[in-house]
Amino acid sequence: MNLPPTVAKALLHPFFRTTFHPRVPWPVQRVLLNAFSVGQPMPAGARVDRLWLGARRAERVTAGPASGPGAVLYLHGGGFTVGSPATHRSLAAHLARATGRPVYVLDYRLAPEHPCPAALEDTLAAMDVLARDEGHAPSSLVLAGDSAGGGIALAAARHAVALAGESAGEGAAGRPGVPAALALVSPWADPGRVAEQRRDLVVSRAWGLACAAAYRGAMDPADPRYAPARGDLTGLPPTYLHTNTRELLYGQCVDLAASLRRAGVTVRFAESRVLWHAAQAQAGLVREAAASVRDIGSFLREQWDRRPDRDTAAVRAG
Repeated sequence: MNLPPTVAKALLHPFFRTTFHPRVPWPVQRVLLNAFSVGQPMPAGARVDRLWLGARRAERVTAGPASGPGAVLYLHGGGFTVGSPATHRSLAAHLARATGRPVYVLDYRLAPEHPCPAALEDTLAAMDVLARDEGHAPSSLVLAGDSAGGGIALAAARHAVALAGESAGEGAAGRPGVPAALALVSPWADPGRVAEQRRDLVVSRAWGLACAAAYRGAMDPADPRYAPARGDLTGLPPTYLHTNTRELLYGQCVDLAASLRRAGVTVRFAESRVLWHAAQAQAGLVREAAASVRDIGSFLREQWDRRPDRDTAAVRAG
């Protein structure tokens, strides 16, 4: 299916405006999103296998044979309060096709029932299981996510970098290492920052404030587990960051890209004037969204291709 972006926006806006409303209870929002996901087309040859990563359910999504070692751990968006592997199954399948690697979508715990750092803890536990039981070494694993999931991915990468630094020279067996790359789609990396505009095509400022409060719980809003953009970004792996010029998080994303570069992180920053917040979830409906996923896949393949050279150089230097 190929809907022009203008048509897709006209069809999607009423659904988003109704579903992502601060007066709609979280359980109702979750049901509506899961029902909507049924209409998201999957690419030919896609396969979904269900498994457990630690104490959480997950899906392993593939779309054809693997083209090399490595995998993606994907954290779905949804304001930390809604969303599931089902809502991002189509996106994961298109990303699996674009990367030639399996994409694991984690069903992390949601707020307000489980505020921060529950989702982060689930992500770190999943990284451990992927390394120990699924054969994906930390150095071959990509952390990815959209919106709230992008913030969780960034927080998990920061933790992995800090842990790797603590264990340097001591061995890191059983501990998550630094991922090969990050792929952040409209990441919500500072939930406490109030958007300047009232709403975009997908979400509103009022809904975002409600989500941010639910996720924060009793945590300090400056805690980098909650707001990783406020923490030290030094040592993070190469990062793909995508945003859209008309979305609420545009300013955050621009500032995050600048902060990453100041920290010495390699960044590919992509802006779109055509798409909308986390539009990659509609890759099966909109050609431009599918093209964006392919661009992310191209960046990630580059990082996987370069990784063996880096590891070999590190061994020789040691």
